[in-house]
Formats: sequence, C-alpha cells, structure tokens
Amino acid sequence: MNSLLAFSLILPTYDAPMVGQLYLQAPAVEYFFTRESGVATRAEKLEVGKLVEKGEELVRFKPDANISSSKVYSSNIKGYIEFIKDTQSILGSGELVAKVSSDHVFGNYYFDKHYDLSNISQSVWLCTDKKPVKFNVDGILQNSLLVSVELDQMRYNELAELSNGQVLLHPNQSDCG
Repeated sequence: MNSLLAFSLILPTYDAPMVGQLYLQAPAVEYFFTRESGVATRAEKLEVGKLVEKGEELVRFKPDANISSSKVYSSNIKGYIEFIKDTQSILGSGELVAKVSSDHVFGNYYFDKHYDLSNISQSVWLCTDKKPVKFNVDGILQNSLLVSVELDQMRYNELAELSNGQVLLHPNQSDCG
C-alpha cells in the first residue's frame, strides 16, 4: 500500500509594495489669544515640545479688570505645544498665550498603477532605516488611500519630504524585515 505524504511548505507572506505619491496636510494648529489685559500663568510642567491631551489645561488667565473669575485655556486637540507664555506673564489684549499643533497628519496616497486592494487592512507601512512607520488607512478609493499617521513615529518635516518622489508602502509590517 502506497502512502502519500503531503508536506506543506510554509512561505513567508510577502506582498509587493505599492508605489505611489504621498500628499500630506500640515498638522492642524490651534492658537490661543487674550481678549483683555491681565496675568497669565501656565500650567505646571508644560513646556514647548510636550504632548498635551485634549482638554488639558494650558494657561490660567486673570484679567486686570475687577472680575473675580479667571479664564482657563484648555487644548481642544491632542497635540504638541509649539508655544506657551512664560509663568506669571503680564499680557495686553490680543497677545498669543499658547499654540498647539495636532499629534497626527492626514494625507492622500495616489497609486502609480492599479493594485488589488483586497489585502489592505487598517494600516500600511513605510519602511525606513530607523523603524517601520505605520500609516492608518482611513479610506480606500479606486485609485488612492486616505491615510493618517501619528507624529510620534516620525517628524512632520521628514514625512513632508516624501512628497517629493515615489513612496513605497507595504501591506504588512513584516515586509519591512
């Protein structure tokens, strides 16, 4: 009796990278200005470059006018502080108190040719020398992907430089080897 042995060959799942053009929006920025003169006191431990959560207090402002209540400036987005007034600063009307930029950017990735997008999951990967960068796939269109990327992985300036040429995106992180 002949027996048939079946062997399965396990191959790594490697999908060819997609080639296309990446166009990114600059991160959203919110500015906080005074409406009247007074004294601004920034929240403790806040400094330029620090990540703040949505709703986190940035600055307390006490108007010069005989008003008993202080105004609190809180971040409306999760992001990085680009500017914050020094502690106990005396400010005039219309002065900048704080500036916060978003912690992520949105973009479009346009394919250079037609791809089978059935294997695209919720993310695609940019392979760099340092580490793979995860792009979230927010939407799939016929000839493009709507993507977003967290800026804790790579600086916006470095990402923006990618818009100057073709960008290879991989369906799996393991493809970055």
